[in-house]
Amino acid sequence: MDAQQLYSIIPLLGIVLIAASCWGRTLVKKDEALRERLVAFSGIIPFVALLGFTGIWYGLDKMACDQIFLFGMTGVFTLLGALSVFRDVLIKRSSGVSGVLLAEARDALLLVVASVYSFFVLDILWNETLFSLQIIFALIAIVSLFAIYLFLYFLGQRTGIAVSLGVVVFTLVGVAQNFVVLFKSSPILPSDIYAFGTAAAVNSGYDLTLTKEALWLLVACAVILFLLEFMVPSIGEDKKKIGIFVAINTACALAVGGAALACFNTVDLADTFATDKAAWQPLPAYKTQSFMPSFLTLAQQMRVEAPDGYTQGEAEQLESTYAATYDSVADPNITASATDQFAEVKPTVIAIMNESFSDLSFMDGLGVGYQGPTYMNTIADAALTGSLSVSVHGGGTANSEFEFLTGNSMAHLGVAFYPYSTFNLSGVSSLPKQFSELGYKTTAIHPNLASNWSRDKAYAELGFDEFIDISGFEGAETYHAGVTDAATYDKVLELLREDDSPQFIFDLTMQNHGGYTVGNVAQNLPWFDFPAGDDSLDAQMNEYLACIEQSDWALADFIEGLRILDRPVVVVFFGDHQPGISSNFNDAMYPGEDEVTHAERIYTTQYFIWANYDLAGNDQISAHDDLSTSTLGAKLMEIIGAPMTKYQKALLAARAEVPAINSVGYRGADGLWYDLTAEDRSKTVDDLEWLQYLNLGSKV
Repeated sequence: MDAQQLYSIIPLLGIVLIAASCWGRTLVKKDEALRERLVAFSGIIPFVALLGFTGIWYGLDKMACDQIFLFGMTGVFTLLGALSVFRDVLIKRSSGVSGVLLAEARDALLLVVASVYSFFVLDILWNETLFSLQIIFALIAIVSLFAIYLFLYFLGQRTGIAVSLGVVVFTLVGVAQNFVVLFKSSPILPSDIYAFGTAAAVNSGYDLTLTKEALWLLVACAVILFLLEFMVPSIGEDKKKIGIFVAINTACALAVGGAALACFNTVDLADTFATDKAAWQPLPAYKTQSFMPSFLTLAQQMRVEAPDGYTQGEAEQLESTYAATYDSVADPNITASATDQFAEVKPTVIAIMNESFSDLSFMDGLGVGYQGPTYMNTIADAALTGSLSVSVHGGGTANSEFEFLTGNSMAHLGVAFYPYSTFNLSGVSSLPKQFSELGYKTTAIHPNLASNWSRDKAYAELGFDEFIDISGFEGAETYHAGVTDAATYDKVLELLREDDSPQFIFDLTMQNHGGYTVGNVAQNLPWFDFPAGDDSLDAQMNEYLACIEQSDWALADFIEGLRILDRPVVVVFFGDHQPGISSNFNDAMYPGEDEVTHAERIYTTQYFIWANYDLAGNDQISAHDDLSTSTLGAKLMEIIGAPMTKYQKALLAARAEVPAINSVGYRGADGLWYDLTAEDRSKTVDDLEWLQYLNLGSKV
């Protein structure tokens, strides 16, 4: 046993001392009823839990503190736990009206204390601008928290039990928010509630060491929990009075909860208090207006509402008009030859969405002459290649999947949504459903838990016949964050060997997933000393670039193998998002830009569409065209000559005025980027919103 593990026993000794205090109570109060004794002992639960966690986390070397701090923290938890056993002795109860008023005043004060504490705990670890916050935002946060705690207070029958649970939850959220900001440069969003299982499943690549500041919050949390144990009503033993007491408190809880919900649904925070909807980059808004107002503002945006003036008839006519425009400008000879070829060839289509894959050389070589992934940048016979405007950065992979597979853009939903978890997609058109109707077998591959991002649910709703998750990769080679890209490509080839019929295969890789502080990759690249980063950022970026090079090698082997495969195959390859660390380089290398242009740089990845046979109507000279994730699927169908929906044709026709669009903004025909929320935005963006509501919003 090393010294670290030896010291981790100290908090466990604290649990023994608390147990001794329980034994001491039994000696002092020998005639105490069992019910009263159990109630008294229940108060030790949070402190025993804190001590147990401290011992385990310290033993795992996940606490950045010395032994003196460990002793002090253990002492506080132990003392509070021991005192909680005798809290009924410490509580002075007064009878009569004055006693009731004093008890109510005490409880009100404790609710205020819990609310103010929770306001600070949600921000203090990560928000360096907290103490320069506008008063209105602090008030919104504290009042919102007070309403939550008031509801819990009545729901818990005027005891501190439910309120204490709320304090624990907000403390955990505050600590988790710090880690999310640190690793992904993004805050916790309302829709992350649906993604909790995913976050837990993929956090192995991150260092969850608690700083001393975070440990101080645990100490403060323990003190608050101890104070809340004094929130004890005096109702006597009369069963009739107890029944009335419970009924009144339950009614009060319903009233407070109903009033709070009504305010949430009727008082638009953005309109009333000018909170930022954070439509394209939420972290700055979270910092300037604190966690709670930002979270609630985004939560209010999660309702999918029809665009102003929307009617289904007009939307259908609009779709038909755009589709007719597409047909009128398309070369009929090329269209006919591509359509005939597809009907005859029925190629297998492999879509590879590569985790965190991006070519960051477009950021001026990252200041060190970085050339990017060699193989991908030298494919000379692709049908099409270019930059891809995506809607997520540093995480949120499922939203890139959603855009590609359905053709719908997060631009019209906002960052508060994770459609896989929020919507039922059974009635929504998708690429798997299209290919299924054409007689294709459809398979999704992802070497991780099927439940991540609710993919097991979403893939079935989107029309996939089969989903191969981590259970299909037993014994597979791993690299960095998981199963290698190469192993997933081997699985694709296995599917092709097993079935000669045409297939649509969607392969979502895993190996490049963040974070990049693991130090578990061989340095396949020279060790770059980036002028835009410090030592920590240098290490992370080098680790990331090593992952990209590994991906590039696997891609080269896969594509070159397909060249000699005796069956027609089409590959569309793209990255889902950039790593979170790219924002640091973007800020350092490109200061002073307008906000939308600056943000779009980190919401850009790359794609290519390639075939191992001669595509009718396409020169296959790696022609360049910058797309959006939401139009990539439609472009794929166009290139291979597959039947297209009216919606897909409309999306491509709209590119004449809006060549690219994502959650950040849209690019106009002049090549410049514009804010989605601008009052003078392009009418084509409004049209796209109508078309999307027709194809998505009215069906989920």
